[in-house]
Amino acid sequence: MFKTIKSKFIFFSTFLILLTTAIPMYFLVSQLRANFEDRSIVMLDTSLDVVRYGLKYAMMSGKQDDLQTVINDITQKEGVYNIRIFDSEGIIKFASIPDEINKNIKALAPHHYDFKEPESKLKVISLESGKKIYSNTEPLFNEGLCKSCHKEDGIIAYLDIDTDFTSAETKFYTGSVHMIFLGWAVLLVLLVGLYFIFNRFINAPLQQLMVALNQVEGGDINVSLDVSRDDEIGTVNKHFNAMTYKLRSSKEQIEQLHLEELQRVNRLKTLGELTSETAHEVNNHIAIIMSRTDYLNLEFQKYPELLKYSEDLEVLLDQSSKISEINGNILKYSKKSKIEYQAVNLSNVVNEFAKVYEPLLLKKNILLNIDVSLDDTTIHGNSIQINQILTNLVTNAADELIDNGVISISLSSGDENKVVLKVKDNGPGIGESLIEEIFSPFFTTKAKKNNTGLGLYIVKKICEQHKAVIICESKINSGTSFIITFNKK
Repeated sequence: MFKTIKSKFIFFSTFLILLTTAIPMYFLVSQLRANFEDRSIVMLDTSLDVVRYGLKYAMMSGKQDDLQTVINDITQKEGVYNIRIFDSEGIIKFASIPDEINKNIKALAPHHYDFKEPESKLKVISLESGKKIYSNTEPLFNEGLCKSCHKEDGIIAYLDIDTDFTSAETKFYTGSVHMIFLGWAVLLVLLVGLYFIFNRFINAPLQQLMVALNQVEGGDINVSLDVSRDDEIGTVNKHFNAMTYKLRSSKEQIEQLHLEELQRVNRLKTLGELTSETAHEVNNHIAIIMSRTDYLNLEFQKYPELLKYSEDLEVLLDQSSKISEINGNILKYSKKSKIEYQAVNLSNVVNEFAKVYEPLLLKKNILLNIDVSLDDTTIHGNSIQINQILTNLVTNAADELIDNGVISISLSSGDENKVVLKVKDNGPGIGESLIEEIFSPFFTTKAKKNNTGLGLYIVKKICEQHKAVIICESKINSGTSFIITFNKK
């Protein structure tokens, strides 16, 4: 309960309406009822006084028969319902209704007077017709002129008067009842109106937004909302549509980049196959050159006059060996192989990488420094993937370096059973705000057309596969360092 905005709105709206409408109306009606009761009490007192004075007048003038006339005159007044005078036995002697004379009050109105309580007491009597009246019965004592006719002491009779609302009071009372019903009607109209307004202008748009969000969560980013409204809901819908538009644009860009990457991978695959075939051919020719060079070196022993060329032959043989070694490395890394994790000596991987890339970097006037003097650098991993890490990091560094650039690759011992691989350059550095983003896919700061922004992302993924931790330390104009911590085997 009260988990939705709708239920909370209905509850608090009802509470506030009751607080501001129903409660004040209750006190108003209660006050009106109290005023009516006070008015009836005043009328009772007044009627009693009139009848009492009329009775005294009739007794003083010796005209007791005039008492009936006085009673009849008073009951003609609006609001006086009935007047009776009855003795201690309950026999009615005088009454505004002639048929009640000489009848017992107990039979006609048994609740009007309790003989055990002779004091005057105000009572509310409900007649059989359902009409409520105010009744008061008081004793008449033998005093003054009454003793000329009545010899006994104490109570000689009882005066009973019933009063009802006047027409004006009845209208006021009816109006209060109407006011109660009107108040409930207003309360109902307010609740229905507020519910309609909330449901039409707030709840329905929110439900549409939630449905749209669920569609987006399910992968449908082509959904859009109505933006014709000029209120806050319209603004939210505009932002939602802008968000889905950006998602669609990003999806299209990702799909395009993915297609380009697939095409690039396909080209690299073709290039790798071509490189492998070319390397085989080059190896054949290098083998011939090296065998001929060895043959000439043997022939120099037969012809001393040719010994002056022996140094040149040694250089030729040495360079041919280097070409063969480089070509062998190219063949090694161009082969399509299954990724297997085994014991890998990081020092050997770094040295082999340097043999291939150092000549390429020298052409760009970039110096490659290698420091792999650490004794134990064996980890559990894949040498081809680690070579890929070095390739991506060194290539990124080389793209940012100008003449006299320096790239350093070093191995050091970290904490217990750790090996730290560090690739450092003296380039322009990376801004602090970008360091957290450089490992994101497709993120790049390079302007090159063929750059995909996947290099560092691939590096991070390979590190995760090796359960290694990679961090980047960089400052503007102070170079960049990538530090990778491997677990020893």
